[in-house]
Amino acid sequence: MSAQGPACSVDLSHRVRGHCPVGKGPEAVVVDPDRRRAYVACSRSNAVVALDLDRAAPVWRAPVGREPIPVVLDRPTRRLFSADARSDTVTVLDADTGARLVRLPVGSYPAGLGHHSGLRRVYAGNTADGTVTAIDADRLEVIGTVPAELGAGSVAVDAGRGLGYCANFMAGSVTVFDAATLRPLRRIAVREGPCKVVSNPAVGHLYVASSLHGTVSRVSLDDGTVLDEVPVERAPVGMCVDAPGERLYVCNRGAGTVSVLDTAAGRETHRVTVGNAPGDCALDPVSDTLLVSNAGSGTLSFVHRPWLPGPVRPAVHPLVGRPLPHFALPDLRGGRIRTTREWAEKKYVINFFASW
Repeated sequence: MSAQGPACSVDLSHRVRGHCPVGKGPEAVVVDPDRRRAYVACSRSNAVVALDLDRAAPVWRAPVGREPIPVVLDRPTRRLFSADARSDTVTVLDADTGARLVRLPVGSYPAGLGHHSGLRRVYAGNTADGTVTAIDADRLEVIGTVPAELGAGSVAVDAGRGLGYCANFMAGSVTVFDAATLRPLRRIAVREGPCKVVSNPAVGHLYVASSLHGTVSRVSLDDGTVLDEVPVERAPVGMCVDAPGERLYVCNRGAGTVSVLDTAAGRETHRVTVGNAPGDCALDPVSDTLLVSNAGSGTLSFVHRPWLPGPVRPAVHPLVGRPLPHFALPDLRGGRIRTTREWAEKKYVINFFASW
């Protein structure tokens, strides 16, 4: 597989060190600190991209199925698993070369992946089927299915308790299942639109990001009790927690920011401005860097020492609040010239549609 695209420039004098182009619609990102690699699923490029973390340069780019959203790394086998939502498959790649090993059929629209290294399993949350498919990470074959609920997607694993957690976006719930037997155990009711679940065994919490309400729920890993909700910014869709379990990083897709939460206090300490429509994030503990995939910018942001307070809001463009400048353009129906005078002193509604 060949590498494509230029290396990004990095400025060590800034906390946001740089924005590296990776491809169209980057969603999930996973870091291998030992091999100094980052892997990004580019949903609109139908590819997974590998980056050299130290040079911030692409190493290889591998085609997968249509619309890869999540990606996980199985370190013992050096294999990458990519869930290709519109192909209803999971593609397995060699993490060192990008060579495709196999493509496995799973459920309909797999939009989330979980990983249990001890059990040697990968779990795919199938959104349209409301199920979770279990894959043997060594034999590369489907070994079972967990019934969840409509909108099944993001999957988190608590290896110590032997449990899996699947966020059901449409049902407003989390399905808890036995990671070994694949038996569903209970249902946790949460806010509508849960997009991402992350477990933090260090403090005994499961975090559930509600994209529709702009909140993160803290749930007890012991009994499934919803403890509280932490407000963040618009449309939180991605999260990761640091190794000690002290900080949770939340990607606010609708605001172009990452919220940094103190897990002990259950509150937001600061926000970091990144690219457009951040989808997910991962930490490189070697360089103290948070990597954020920006689906709207086609970039990967490198945030150095992300636990430090920083800017809360993006800078306001100088044209904001000023009168609309005059312009004239042909429309799409016959090329008729339309000018801003047509809308002068009128109220109108602009409808923005996002496919995600």
